[in-house]
Amino acid sequence: MTNASEGGMESAWGKLRRRKVVQWGVAYAAGAWGLLQGLQFLGEAFHWSSRVLQFGTLIALISLPIVLVLAWYHGERGHQRPIRSELAILALLLLVGGAGLWVYQRSTESTAELAAKSAPTPAAASSERRAAASVAVLPFSNLSSDPANAYFADGIAETLITMLTQVPKLMVIGKVSSFSYKGQAVDPRTIGQQLGVGALLEGSVQRAGDRLRVAVQLVSTGDGGHLWAETYDRPATDVFAVQDEIAKRVTEALSVALAGDSGPGSIGTTNVAAYDAYLKGKQLVNRRETKALEEGVALLQKAVAIDANFARAWVAVSRAYFLSSRNEGETTIGRMPSEQAFALSERAARRAVAVAPDYGAAHAALALALFMQDRGGYDEAFERAIALSPNDPEVIRRYAFYLRGKDTGAAVKMFEPLLALEPRDSTLRLGYAGHLDSNGEVEAALAQYREAIRIDPSNVSAYYGASSTVGMMVGRGDLALRLMRRAVTLDPDNPDQIADVAFAYWNWEETGLLGEARQSWRRMGAKREQQALDARIARYKSRTDEARHLYRALLADAPSDSYALWHYTRLRGTTEDYETALHTVEAVREGSEDMRKIGFLADAVVCLNAWIGNDKAAVDELARWESPWRSRHAFGFNVSHARDDFLARSLACVGRNDDALAELEALVREGFDIGWRNLAVDPAYDGIRADPRFRALSDQLKAADAEARKRFRARPDLNDADIESLGM
Repeated sequence: MTNASEGGMESAWGKLRRRKVVQWGVAYAAGAWGLLQGLQFLGEAFHWSSRVLQFGTLIALISLPIVLVLAWYHGERGHQRPIRSELAILALLLLVGGAGLWVYQRSTESTAELAAKSAPTPAAASSERRAAASVAVLPFSNLSSDPANAYFADGIAETLITMLTQVPKLMVIGKVSSFSYKGQAVDPRTIGQQLGVGALLEGSVQRAGDRLRVAVQLVSTGDGGHLWAETYDRPATDVFAVQDEIAKRVTEALSVALAGDSGPGSIGTTNVAAYDAYLKGKQLVNRRETKALEEGVALLQKAVAIDANFARAWVAVSRAYFLSSRNEGETTIGRMPSEQAFALSERAARRAVAVAPDYGAAHAALALALFMQDRGGYDEAFERAIALSPNDPEVIRRYAFYLRGKDTGAAVKMFEPLLALEPRDSTLRLGYAGHLDSNGEVEAALAQYREAIRIDPSNVSAYYGASSTVGMMVGRGDLALRLMRRAVTLDPDNPDQIADVAFAYWNWEETGLLGEARQSWRRMGAKREQQALDARIARYKSRTDEARHLYRALLADAPSDSYALWHYTRLRGTTEDYETALHTVEAVREGSEDMRKIGFLADAVVCLNAWIGNDKAAVDELARWESPWRSRHAFGFNVSHARDDFLARSLACVGRNDDALAELEALVREGFDIGWRNLAVDPAYDGIRADPRFRALSDQLKAADAEARKRFRARPDLNDADIESLGM
């Protein structure tokens, strides 16, 4: 029975081949696929409705069985004449196919009728208008023969975002979120859902010699249909006119108007060379890598040297110098002393305001530079910026950072509308995480760090910020070090990041890894970082005189170095040493109103006064800050974390020992890592050092540190599970 069945199958297959049914079927499938591809190409070129392609696909499917029937009856040598059975089958297939086409036609008509019926409804019409008055500008494709021209295509798209952002009635998604789709073939409807917009502007740029071709199309995210399309074939020097025309046509298609004199002409340039240098420089700065940042600054300086009235370039210069500052935590990535970097940032911002007084981003740049230097006038500059550009994501971002120094809760709320404009901006998530941390919402902060890394796994600052919060606020030293090692791998030229891993290596006796870190510093010529690590090690090994000498040298070079001041004021010494340290702190605070407002080193003022016998001054300073410290909020731009041992130290220094122990125990319960080495050498805790509760806390922290060391040695490299655990 089996053999007979197999023979029957072979006979049927042989008959199909003999009648060429298989050959006809394969040939038809190949031909139909080619025709459909051609139809799709023509549809995109001439903006046909998507129904044309759907109808063509149905015809191709209906025709397939007809072709197979014809092959069966006529494929063998082609001599057979039509017979009744063949005609009957063909008639049946045509009837079925016709019925299918009729059903398709009726379904499309029903959809159209439903849309027509819903159109007059005021609520529906309003919703439709809101959806239409929102757009995302996707990165333009680079069709030039030189791949290096990609920056130019990106720059045109980014400039259009800036121009459209000035339209009051138009919601424009920020560049970072829009550009997250670069190189991806994502359906417009999907992008619309993810970004919450009604339209997408996409296009391509081809640059050849002195000629420029820009092809653009505005696509509805509702059905993927085209709202408008155009191709511009112009001299390269017309790039600015092309961008102006595109912006106007987009706003016309979306039924909104450009905002009068706030158009691009007042903040742009007509010099192609300046524009080219500006685009290249911004691209490098946006990589947020130390070496690329320095190269980007040079290109941006070239842009403003060519055209001194190029306001956008001046704003970009200001931002680049701000990022060039060192010792500002996750906010900056450079190697320049803060005083120098912020002064240069202010100078560039003032030039931007001078040439474009109605440009909100220029006022925001000036405000931030003044704020970081604790210079007067930043309040007015921030208010002016948000009034001029209330929809500009960069302006809103800087305004939120400004609010962080005044009201962290209000700053957190500013991020909600900002995330609507930039839902896929990893750097924005990073800033939001810092604000949440300052506001005492540690788990929520870690969740935002996780999202930032998910969106952009190459964001160095996301790993750096997450590492700091994980290590200090959650007490997971092993995970913190893995995160920091990833940051160093991504940006090996940042000496401050290497400093953090280097101390961890010393603390856990990883001598080989510590040697590699020191070698990296030597390669970069980073002597200050090596000196700071040596000072910290000397402090923790109770080589106090050596540590004091090193910290004084560091502060002589940079008097407001917060890290050096933090350790210097916690050194054990004589009354004269404490008086000198107090004078140093008071001099820094005297020169900065913001530092006084946020209680910068207030715990040092309490303890140093107590140690030199100024008990009243110590108690008064503690009375001022005890309640804010207990609230577990940070109080300034430069204060990253909501918890620290400021209150515990101060209570111990004024003799409130039980309260100090209770505060230390609360910090440990909350997950804050005080650091057993710090407890061991800080003279603030001398009055409670012999207390069993203090010894128990110290032993607990030391044991936790040893366990973290074991976990790190078992697995030193970061993995996906580590990232997913953030905020969980």
